[in-house]
Amino acid sequence: MHLSLLASGLLGLCCTTGSGRRPPASLRGYDILITNKDSLSDRLALALRRRGFTVRRKIRGGSAPTAAVIIFTSRDDTPPETHWLHLRLADTRNGVIVAAVSVPEDSLGPAPDSRAQALADSLRSQAALRRPISPP
Repeated sequence: MHLSLLASGLLGLCCTTGSGRRPPASLRGYDILITNKDSLSDRLALALRRRGFTVRRKIRGGSAPTAAVIIFTSRDDTPPETHWLHLRLADTRNGVIVAAVSVPEDSLGPAPDSRAQALADSLRSQAALRRPISPP
């Protein structure tokens, strides 16, 4: 009786805390989730697959650890008013940023293909995680 209560308690604790799993030691331990359907997202998904990452285009519960792609732009307020392209990978279980890339848009080239290749190369260079990236 005591053993079954202990087992039930442990199961309940694991369910309430997410899964009891630790985050992957490497970025390659994550499935990369890209849900946007624009030209940059489509080409980024292809570029990441070609670099050995597992990429998914739909949300699926109960799957492997997953990091969602978040892409956004910003502009400096002071001259020369650089436009930046930012990419973040956030662990879908806890929201922790596990990889980040920020690049001046004019350094990427005008085509979505060249932008996707540069972003994928930057993520590949971060494939061995040392620790989560702290929020600003």
